Amino acid sequence: MLQCHRSSPVDGIPRTPSFRTATQNLLSIDGWPRTDIESLLGMAEDIRRYPGEFAYSLAGTLVCTVFFEPSTRTRLSFEAAAHRLGARVLSVGDIQTTRVGLGESVTDTLRMAGYYADLVVARHAEDGMMERMAAVVDVPLINAGEGQGSHPTQTLIDLFTMRKHFGSLDGLRVGIAGGVRYSRAAKSLFAGLRAFRDVRLHVVDAVGDADGAPEPVPALSELAGADVQEHACVADMLGQVDVLYVVRVQREQYREPSMYEQQLSRCRVTRELLRGGQRDMAVLHCLPRGEELPEEVDETPFNHYFRQAANGVAVRMAVLQRYLGRSRLSTAALMGQNLCVDIAPTQPAKPSLAW
Repeated sequence: MLQCHRSSPVDGIPRTPSFRTATQNLLSIDGWPRTDIESLLGMAEDIRRYPGEFAYSLAGTLVCTVFFEPSTRTRLSFEAAAHRLGARVLSVGDIQTTRVGLGESVTDTLRMAGYYADLVVARHAEDGMMERMAAVVDVPLINAGEGQGSHPTQTLIDLFTMRKHFGSLDGLRVGIAGGVRYSRAAKSLFAGLRAFRDVRLHVVDAVGDADGAPEPVPALSELAGADVQEHACVADMLGQVDVLYVVRVQREQYREPSMYEQQLSRCRVTRELLRGGQRDMAVLHCLPRGEELPEEVDETPFNHYFRQAANGVAVRMAVLQRYLGRSRLSTAALMGQNLCVDIAPTQPAKPSLAW
């Protein structure tokens, strides 16, 4: 077997394994210091570039995914991340296969998952449920989306994608368009960006004028925890942003179809509209998308949302590494194995979007 030389971390920052305890969970990105965010993003880049170094690092562990809401990208990327690290996966992708329908509580369901696994990844539609789950689970708990307020691993993916494109998160001008007040991805992104310097926020919010919006409607600056420049439509802010982050305009929040169409028109991003943007602007979307981001944008150079989704595997591998407290090659070293990590392919004709 080839003996390969291990490279230093790609950003030069040494990775110190963080041995987590069961009381340390990833429930929110709010309050994460910049150093922790950058360390995890650096680990994700190491994993993306040198996957062989991490291939067995979680061998012998079990990761359980429990989703009380439907999911495509989040569940599959977490499970792919676990498998690529050598862990095994228990999965509850359809809550109808559990006893919840017969009256078993959410907390009892999660308690059982914690008994059977070393780490639990959970999603739930109700705000505040993660804290309740964490109180009864004896292993690390990862929030894979909670209610309308929190989606921390999505934010880490968003920040990773932005940093990879622009080189730094400091000084970015970030525009967010769609149903911002009802978007957990948008609210988490606000929280994550607060850790960085001189980030300027621009927002087109489709929910504020919705006839189905709750009263009172919180100010966007209150949600963002920072100053926000509001715009009437996406076209008004295009020349002022480096990143255009699009979120779904939630049809279910409108009683009248005409009101939905009116608000959608303020946030819709089209190929023609993007001609007014910066040449290196990145369009992101946490997906799934609706009419706010038509497929005609896919073939433009502004499309970074598929790459963003692909980045989910490496970032969530880094999350699992952090919360299961394993360093690279730990299991492989115990087994006396030598892994070849010099697997860089030749340059493809077109940039690859694979993780």
